[in-house]
Parts: sequence; C-alpha cells; structure tokens
Amino acid sequence: MSKILQKAQEYENSSLKNETEQQKRLRPRFHFSTPVGWCNDPNGFSYYNGKIHLFFQYHPYSTQWGPMHWGHVSTTDLINWKNEKTALAPDTPADESGCFSGTALEKSARHLLVYTGVSKQNGIDIQNQCIAWGDGETYEKSAKNPVITAKNIPFEYTTTDFRDPKIFEKNGNLYMLCALKQKDGKGCLVMFKSSDSLAEKWEFIATIDKSKDGLSGMWECPDYFTLQDTEFLIISPQEMKANPKLGFHDGNNSVYITGKLDFDKGIFTRTVRPENNYTAAQIDYGIDFYAPETIQLSDGRRILIGWMQAWESYITPKENLWSGMMTIPRELSINSGRLVQNPVKELNSLRKNPQNFTIPSNTKGTISFQDNRHFDFEIEFSAQKGIFSLHLAEEKRSENSFPSYIEIKYDAEKKELSFDRSHTQNAGAISSRSVIIEPNSNGNIKFRLIADTCSVEIFANNGLTAFTNAFFVPPENTGLYYESTLNGEIKCQFFTLGTD
Repeated sequence: MSKILQKAQEYENSSLKNETEQQKRLRPRFHFSTPVGWCNDPNGFSYYNGKIHLFFQYHPYSTQWGPMHWGHVSTTDLINWKNEKTALAPDTPADESGCFSGTALEKSARHLLVYTGVSKQNGIDIQNQCIAWGDGETYEKSAKNPVITAKNIPFEYTTTDFRDPKIFEKNGNLYMLCALKQKDGKGCLVMFKSSDSLAEKWEFIATIDKSKDGLSGMWECPDYFTLQDTEFLIISPQEMKANPKLGFHDGNNSVYITGKLDFDKGIFTRTVRPENNYTAAQIDYGIDFYAPETIQLSDGRRILIGWMQAWESYITPKENLWSGMMTIPRELSINSGRLVQNPVKELNSLRKNPQNFTIPSNTKGTISFQDNRHFDFEIEFSAQKGIFSLHLAEEKRSENSFPSYIEIKYDAEKKELSFDRSHTQNAGAISSRSVIIEPNSNGNIKFRLIADTCSVEIFANNGLTAFTNAFFVPPENTGLYYESTLNGEIKCQFFTLGTD
C-alpha cells in the first residue's frame, strides 16, 4: 500500500471516530453521504462477492473538490451503507493528478475496476484509462497502466478530456465506452474491445455516437444497458443550453437515449422520440442530479443511482465535515418508450406510522406526525385550477417572524411543479427549478415525496418524472405546512421513514 493511500484511509477512519452527535444529526439517515470530505460522481456500482459495491469520486481532506481518490462503501439492501477502506489514491505515474470516474464488474472471480488516470505531460493534465484488480476490500493497480491512451485512438482529440470508462461484457468479450472531446469541442463516445483476460490489451472499434441536435460540448459518465429489450445510452453532457420544451437546463444535464448498438460496426443508431421528435430525454429535472450509474441485480432489476449535488450551485454549509450524497437507488422500467424511475422496494422497510387523510380544497394547515423531516408522502388529486403548496423543514412560526423553509408547489392551471430553497441561508447560485407535469390517463396527478435530512426526491405519476433537490437547514426545523386552493380534494398517505 502506498503512503498516499494509507494516509487517506487513516484520515477517514480518525475523522469518523471523532464525529460529534450534532454533526451526525446533519447527515441524511437513509441516503449515502460521503464519510468525510468531498464526493461527486458514483463509480464502480457493481455486484461482487455477495455485496453491492459503490465507489465514488472522493477528496477526503476538505469539503471542496481536490485530487481525486476512489472512496468505497458496500450494501446488501441498497439502504444501509457500510464504509469500506478508500480503494484508490493518486499514487502512481499514470494517475498522479487524480483517479477520475469509472465503472466495475466481476471478472474471473475478481473485482475489476476501470478508471481514468490523470497525469502530467509538459505541465498539462492528460487523461487515459487505467485498471485495478481487487477482492472487494483491497485493490492493486495494473503495472501496465494506462492501458488505453492516445496511441489507441486513430484521430486527434483533446487529450485533457478523455475519461469515464464504462466496462461491460458481451459474447465473451470486454467492451469499454469512453467519453472524449473532439477537436471541434463537441463530445462523443468511443468504443474499445478486449479479449485479454487481464484487461490490459484493447483495440479501438469506432466512435459510436457524437454530440448533435444541440447536445452540448463534452459528454461525461456514459452508461449502456438493455432494459426490457430496449437499449439505453446514458450520458451527462456539459455546457448545455436551456430548452424548456425538451426539459433541458443550462449547464450540466444527464440524459438518456434509446436505440441500437451495432457491435461490429461500432455505431449507435438513435430512436426518435414520438412525443417531441427528438432523440434525448432528461433523466431528472431537479437542481441536484448528475452522473448517474446503473447496476443489474441478480433478480433482474436494473438500479440507478446519481450524485445528488450540482456543480453550478454549491450549498454545503461551512460547518459540515462532508459534502456530497447520492440519490435513493431507483428501479428502472419503461412505459411507452419513456424511462420510469421509482425508489427501490427496499425503502418500504423503513416505512412506519402510516397515516391516511384528505386535504379539502381551499384549506391550509399543519401536518404533524412523529417525524416531519424524514418521510414518504404520497398525494393524489384531480384538479384543473388552483395551487397546492407544501412548506418543508420550516422554522417554528411566530407572529412577527419570517421563517426559513423549503417550498414545493404545484400549479394545476400551468401544470407546473416547482421547488424553491431561496428562503434558506444556503440557497446557492440556483435556488429554484420547475418542471411540467401533465395529468395521467385518468386525469389525476400523483406525487411521491421522499424527504431525508437534507433532500427531497419527488416521483410524479408513478415514476414518469423524477425531480431531485437538496437543501440544508438546521435539524430542529421540523415544521410541515400546506395550503391548497385546488378545485378538488387531495388524498394523502404519509409514512415516517426511520432507520432505528
């Protein structure tokens, strides 16, 4: 073990031991949050040796981005996460400036990690692809790293932007998809193939797809999988321009594309979406969602997890020992060609104290149950006019106070769901966002709100739309208030979510 890796492991371990009870109260209860320091993209989401493993981009020494390591946790139920030792550190010539994002799989009874190693060349960062093998606890990097470089690619590109390998097996071969920036500044995906049991020898196949139709500059964090006989590409494009009609916002987005990948020719042929004559669709419309990665479980379910933070809007409080968390793992399915996301069924094991009630039209009031900060709240209504608003994590109200709170609001006439954290001290550069939610085929609107200490994930109409947002307010802010001017009643089912 290198001294750099040992230092990271020891620092993480000592920091966790010294965490105070007050600091623990600031953490999410049932979402993964980094043990200490900074995390971003999920990495290596995979099954190995009886456990589900999740790695993540990690800088243990501060709550800001820094030289990237791979942090490591594991789970057997997708809800409770066990801290494992830091898996990778920037400690070799191939990755001296950082171990960037990648993926993993089980191969020959071992755990294979693929990642981007960042090194210096004439003082400039260069990105190449590297591998490491392990046993689920410790990992050894290949002496042949980097295993894929510019020598493997038959055209010129921006060598500072060649990253995020996605590895998978098909017909006895290993395949790898990587994102890179072409000379014109646009992103693309290139594919490599290997029949080498050590995964050290790779051949270039083709550029399978590239940025077009306004899909930004550089692409990041590709994923490829088949779901219900439909092939999916997931990418996270940077520098996108807002397009309200298509649901894209300025900056970093995460989108999915369906189509067909020809493994011989190395071409991905996109499917045009019938609802808007376009090929890409947003995965999550909230502020805080990026770089998702998926895994297929032994029971056949395809599960997605994403980074629940935004590059454009940093909101971590100064007193936090950690920055960055992940979404609830989501089970994927398809409905009329659209990707559907719902919280994994394992979350239901945390449901407690069920409450069923109705909110009449033109009323306002307080929801006060055992825990108003950690809950699973299902609501359904049929309305054409009016507004329903929910104030979450509000300070105790007084006659002359202007309390901080999170507002979630649905305008039935505009068909618009919105989130607003501008009434908090850590609102960030982006404090609000909205999305259009159409009534379902029965003319109803259904929302499921999953609230944790510092986030709320909303799944509309049985998972057809996901809307994820983070916030930071003191844990003692537990007010939950509603107001409805809808021209119809709201049916509600409320569960406390607890891990005790």
